[in-house]
Amino acid sequence: MSTEDEILSAAAVLLEREGAEAVTTRAVCQAAGVTAPTLYHHFGDKDGLLRAVVARGVAQFMMLKRANRQTRDPIADLRRGWDGWIAFAIERPNLFRLMVESTRRDPSSSQEAYAIMRAIVERLHQEQRLKTDVETAARTIWAASNGVLTLFMQGTSPKDIKPTSDILFDALMAKLVA
Repeated sequence: MSTEDEILSAAAVLLEREGAEAVTTRAVCQAAGVTAPTLYHHFGDKDGLLRAVVARGVAQFMMLKRANRQTRDPIADLRRGWDGWIAFAIERPNLFRLMVESTRRDPSSSQEAYAIMRAIVERLHQEQRLKTDVETAARTIWAASNGVLTLFMQGTSPKDIKPTSDILFDALMAKLVA
């Protein structure tokens, strides 16, 4: 593993274990076994390090999304993507929070995820199962999934998020798909 990867891994572990406040350059250097000048060489400062941790998290999440193989059932594919997004947030809550904050500043980081979801919605349209146009359906699904995650950001427990998520997804499909 490269020095840069060692530093990023140490920062990610600290982030999930103790929160963003714990990701200090001193703590990361100690955890990664490097000196401060080494960290600064690779990331510039703490903000640069956190941006790199978020970029790595987005890349890992997108790798998972891309690995989802298309099935013959676009609703099942949508559900798998929806559940994967929720599971990622629950499994890596502190990284997820930073990813959301980053996306608010730079929405382009979520474009590929939206495109993947929209392509599945397009399949429903091609099968003539969509009750509305593709863009409206895609934006609705996107907004609803992010709404569920807002509950998470506000401190709702994962055990309470899951049933809310299930009901919302089922309601969306009932309204959007014939």
